[in-house]
Amino acid sequence: MTLTETPARRKTPGPALRAETRRGIGPWTGLSTALTLGVTMAAKADDWQGDWTETQSLLHSGATLLAGPLVAAAACWQGARDHRRATDELWRSTPRARWQRMAVAVLPLALWAVAGYAVALAGALAATWPYAGGGGPLPSLVIVDAAFLAAVALLGFSVGALCRWRLAAPVLAALMYLVLGVPNYAESPARYLDPAEQYALWDQLPVWWFAPAVVAWTCGLAAAAFTAVAARRRLAALVPLAVATAVAPLIVSTGDGMFRDDPAAHHLACTEGSPQICLSGRQKHLLPQVAEALSGLTGRLEGVPGAPKRYVDREPVQHPDESWVPTPNVGWYLLRGRLQHREHFAWQVAMQLLDRDCPGYDAGSKSWNRVIGTDFAVSGWLIGSHAAQLTYVSDSPELRRLEAMPDAERRAWLGRYLTVRNSCDPSEVPVL
Repeated sequence: MTLTETPARRKTPGPALRAETRRGIGPWTGLSTALTLGVTMAAKADDWQGDWTETQSLLHSGATLLAGPLVAAAACWQGARDHRRATDELWRSTPRARWQRMAVAVLPLALWAVAGYAVALAGALAATWPYAGGGGPLPSLVIVDAAFLAAVALLGFSVGALCRWRLAAPVLAALMYLVLGVPNYAESPARYLDPAEQYALWDQLPVWWFAPAVVAWTCGLAAAAFTAVAARRRLAALVPLAVATAVAPLIVSTGDGMFRDDPAAHHLACTEGSPQICLSGRQKHLLPQVAEALSGLTGRLEGVPGAPKRYVDREPVQHPDESWVPTPNVGWYLLRGRLQHREHFAWQVAMQLLDRDCPGYDAGSKSWNRVIGTDFAVSGWLIGSHAAQLTYVSDSPELRRLEAMPDAERRAWLGRYLTVRNSCDPSEVPVL
């Protein structure tokens, strides 16, 4: 009887992949990524909690400048594992291809890094949601950050597989931090090739192809490095390298064009009645709080000729009947959906109302000193004596004279004063 040999079954990477996913350095990398981003976000919660843009901007900065080097160092250490264990010759005797072994070693780590980022993202968005107004998180920025962490895992692993130096991992992390951080200070459009670029998203949105282009750039370079190290035919690395090379000129040449105006940010939402108070459409939920903070100022100007008919958070103000209102940004004026420092907020509006913007005035002359003293006295009276004490307005003879005026006389004087509130001729200003 003839015995037929059963062909050897080709081994699959399933068991090894599960083992790397559960017990390798991957879970620790995911935990470290989540903790790094979580601690960073928690330490600066007052600067972002309550605004979608600020939340994602800080998370993007942490994911690229902090978590990125950390993941790269972990992957570099993982890539050098065979060197440390002196198992290179042993692995060459196994039937599994080199690229399969390397993929099994690096893919769980990359997935764990993305999972750690996802945990931090979910926590940050959950903390922002109860206080944020219009808009929402940007999926394109989430995709870019997650793809970047996966890309640096491939890149770090490739460096570890090539370099036998035991200090390669920390040195790679330090170099990556510098390479990612320094271009942020450049003005060239080439800075958009830096994955850590801090995008101006306050009043803009990424175009539809922003995420695919940036992902093709970062992942193309990383895939080319990994393929050159792991694949038997290293010329295959030219394919992802060609993709990255093709998309780079598009990113550089487009530059700021990768972002378009956000219709919600450029739309004004206004209160009813007169005077109107107008904010960006993304902050219209703050209108009641802003109106309340300015109620003293607008109430004192009621019926005064020349008083603004509208207060807007736009600069420069386009109409003589308008005046500027500070944008209630998170971190100073806005904390977890509540307007803070209301006295200072009202003082800013009062001072902007009286801003003369006269670059050539003689600050030491007696006439200009009287005008400046009058301006401060009017701003202090507009926000009230208690609020004035909490800002930069001190008690002065001008302020006391204004407070002592009868209502009708003061209203008439304010009317004359406001008609020349932007004048740069001190002789035209009725001083106190």
